[in-house]
Amino acid sequence: MTDRKDRAGSAAAPEARNLQSLRDVVTQAASNQSHRRLVQAARALFEADSGAGTVRFLARVAQGTSEDGGGLRPLRVALLSSFSIEFARDALVACGLANGLRLTLYQAPFGSFRQEILDPGSGLYSFKPQAVILAVEPNAWLAADSNASSSAQLVSEVEALARVFRERSGAALLCHNLPLPRWPAPPVPDEHLRAADSAAFTAACNEGLRGLARSVADFHVVDYASLVNRAGYDRWFDDRMRLYAKAPIAQAMYPVLAREYLRHLRGLVGLTRKCLVVDLDNTLWGGILGEDGVDGVKLGPDYPGSAFLEFQQFILQLRARGTILAIASKNNPADVEQMFRGHPFMALKWEHFSSRQIGWMPKSESLVAVAKELNIGLEHLVFIDDSAFECEHVRGALPEVTVVQLPAEPSQYVQVLAQDGWFDAASVSDEDRRRGELYQQREQAENLRAAAGGNLEDFYRDLDMELTIAPVSAASLKRAAQLTQKTNQFNVTTRRYSEGDVAKLVADPGWVACTVSVRDKFGDNGIVGVMFAGEQDGELRIDTLLMSCRVIGRTVETAMLAFLCDHAHAKGIARIRGMIIPTEKNVPVRDLFSRHGFSGADAGSGGPSEWLLDTATAPVAYPAWFRLSIDEAFGHETGERARRVQR
Repeated sequence: MTDRKDRAGSAAAPEARNLQSLRDVVTQAASNQSHRRLVQAARALFEADSGAGTVRFLARVAQGTSEDGGGLRPLRVALLSSFSIEFARDALVACGLANGLRLTLYQAPFGSFRQEILDPGSGLYSFKPQAVILAVEPNAWLAADSNASSSAQLVSEVEALARVFRERSGAALLCHNLPLPRWPAPPVPDEHLRAADSAAFTAACNEGLRGLARSVADFHVVDYASLVNRAGYDRWFDDRMRLYAKAPIAQAMYPVLAREYLRHLRGLVGLTRKCLVVDLDNTLWGGILGEDGVDGVKLGPDYPGSAFLEFQQFILQLRARGTILAIASKNNPADVEQMFRGHPFMALKWEHFSSRQIGWMPKSESLVAVAKELNIGLEHLVFIDDSAFECEHVRGALPEVTVVQLPAEPSQYVQVLAQDGWFDAASVSDEDRRRGELYQQREQAENLRAAAGGNLEDFYRDLDMELTIAPVSAASLKRAAQLTQKTNQFNVTTRRYSEGDVAKLVADPGWVACTVSVRDKFGDNGIVGVMFAGEQDGELRIDTLLMSCRVIGRTVETAMLAFLCDHAHAKGIARIRGMIIPTEKNVPVRDLFSRHGFSGADAGSGGPSEWLLDTATAPVAYPAWFRLSIDEAFGHETGERARRVQR
């Protein structure tokens, strides 16, 4: 008879072999400098095991990559804390690798967060971070030398530190909120109980911090309270280590904390995914539609149908926040449409999906077709499926795609899709919320283009486009920063800016920072373009010129360059200098300057190229098919040529 220890050992052996196999894949991908496969393999290993050994292994692999990222997105992150957060370092670096980031960390001595922010010569500012995590326990805000004895005073101190920091750095600031008190208040009111020990005090502080996120540029709240609540105090905290080493968080919880940080950091650098591609059978409903029929699949108020209905409702929430929805299903298209239009409990509707790839082709081909139809990169897709075979097939064929395999238990579907926050953005703009609608408008415009045949001018005039150029304002600051972070295809330099960075450009009189909006006969496309240009050595130098892929092919970029010509002329600047910094993604913008009369030459080595235009002799002309609106803040002279086009 096999004893319990033998059985446990035999069960553990295959798991250990599987983890070693995953490690080998990570090592091979790192050796081959195949960053997409490295990220995918690191994610698979981190999902399988987030123990200390795996975390240390992935951190070593990440630190072995080149400092410029080597295909990963480099990001400099500073950790300011009231406690020893040293044990979070490996987890954060490892989780960064699993998310496509090469993190370089700065850690100030714990308890020195105030000095680091207030001292302009501190190591924090010398490090020049792109993001700062402010992890402070409630008691540290309420220390004897702090003025924070009420919720209002605590929030006021955080705001004062945040505003000092914002004056000196454009980095994003991520601040922990406060967990609820560990112990409930006594059933009999105790007049000696500190207000700070009450749930009401904590709630008021956290509401105040949320207010700062609305009023201070690039201030973000990390919902630390929710993490502690989900895990439970007894699992989250380690009292012995708190007293022994000022390290209150249990070691097993650091990967959970790192995962939460990455939800924010991904959004800050534009790695938020755009499109959720769903399987159908045993994903949106239980059962096989082709075998069970519309009336036989499991979907409705009774379990397990209620679990699938809850999952559909969660996906609808993602769409309301700006996620594009698509289908990749091996099914009969007519059966699927009948299911969507005829089943009484379908929360998701046929029209909610911007791309529907339904047939018998491999899932990898369906995903390529989705990306092509939506004109987005494969790296913006998240594919969910219950089939281990289909998930493994997509991972192997398309390493750029994020693959989420659903568990056997449908009641866990929401948790599995939600836990990594793939669609979480640093901010949500009106354009984000309307993304599904905007892609439907794009489809209508493309249908109009097809109807126009080869006559592009007829197509442009039929669109009845109105183009508005305005200075970046408090209302458009988040959207402008967001576009610099996530626009890859039509982006001349692909320079990334935080909200704080953009705010500094706006405040500098030597720079022009503006947004471009487009409205057409099908609706308002919102802000689709951004331009930043600065005066230097008698030239107007274009730092950033980018445009959403939704309006590529409508000559919006020509109007943007024409505006810069007018702005330069109004400022008495005779030349505009532009630069193309080639990336893997920005092929559509490579000929922008050459086809608009700039002189220059493509870099033979594939490196950056510079282009020059004499605005006095060869200004770029506004396209005649736009109705143009140039904000008066730019001055009468800047808008004069645009007004002549209207006449």
